[in-house]
Amino acid sequence: MRKLLKEISVIPGVTGSCIFDKSEGPLCEELHPSLSADLSETVGTYLVRLFQMGGMIGLDTRSVYFRFDKYTVLGMPLDTGAVLLTICESQANCSLVATTAAMLVADMRDELNAPVYPPEEEVLEEVEAVAIEEDDGDDAELEPLFKEMEQALAAAIGPVAGVVMQDYIQRWKESGPAVPARISELAKMLVEEIGDEHLAREFTSHIHTIL
Repeated sequence: MRKLLKEISVIPGVTGSCIFDKSEGPLCEELHPSLSADLSETVGTYLVRLFQMGGMIGLDTRSVYFRFDKYTVLGMPLDTGAVLLTICESQANCSLVATTAAMLVADMRDELNAPVYPPEEEVLEEVEAVAIEEDDGDDAELEPLFKEMEQALAAAIGPVAGVVMQDYIQRWKESGPAVPARISELAKMLVEEIGDEHLAREFTSHIHTIL
């Protein structure tokens, strides 16, 4: 959207352009430092009301402009409750500004009407969350295997086996799908946790039927 506004703002004599929404105020602005944000909001509000009143009496107003001592204001409706507002110096070529703005209005409408998608990072987080939830649904099938592994782990490291087991199950799920075919990967993770070669061998012998 800002790229479209810049195409107007680079025209000689243009001091600023803005897309103003009746509910949200300025949506996007390209204003010269000499122009205040309050100015665009005040003028934008008047233009929105003007186009609304025109619609109420059946006027299909496509553009309006007001010439003042210092500035000329050009307004175009975007059919979305928003207006394109352009402020020019009094000696600017208003015909060129109006022609350029009219060529860009359709693209601006498309961008305003386009669906808003969440950032890619949020989408990935949602996908991962769904994947974890789906994995949790497979626990009923895997629960007997987890129990057997926890009992074997308890024989090797003692009563903390329950806590350790839950921690490693979570890590295992995060690294891939929770399916029986990957149980051997979980077993290898637990063997590394045990550390002691003799105890690790006993643990493996206890769960050999599920590996």
